[in-house]
Amino acid sequence: MASQSVIDFYEDLDFEEAEIENGLTAFFFELSPAGNYVLVTDEEGDMPETLKTPIIFACYTEEGSFLWSAGFKNSYLLKEIWSEPQTAEQKLNAIKKYKDANLQQE
Repeated sequence: MASQSVIDFYEDLDFEEAEIENGLTAFFFELSPAGNYVLVTDEEGDMPETLKTPIIFACYTEEGSFLWSAGFKNSYLLKEIWSEPQTAEQKLNAIKKYKDANLQQE
């Protein structure tokens, strides 16, 4: 289970703790009231236990179909990219830009 400081960290970024499946929980962010959403998990599909744990940022359709994901070395890097843009759409575009830039480096 994630520590309270990890939960507080993500709540400050407007994510909520949510149960996803098989008793697992993740950080959830709804992109629009009736639309796509984002889950942040560790590499095992559960909530990260520390802020230094590698994480997966995954985008899904409102029906729960996987769209795309981006990996981050830690939660601090996600916060750096996620916090600057103002709207949900701008935030998502910033993450996509980060993902695309990292794919080109591989």
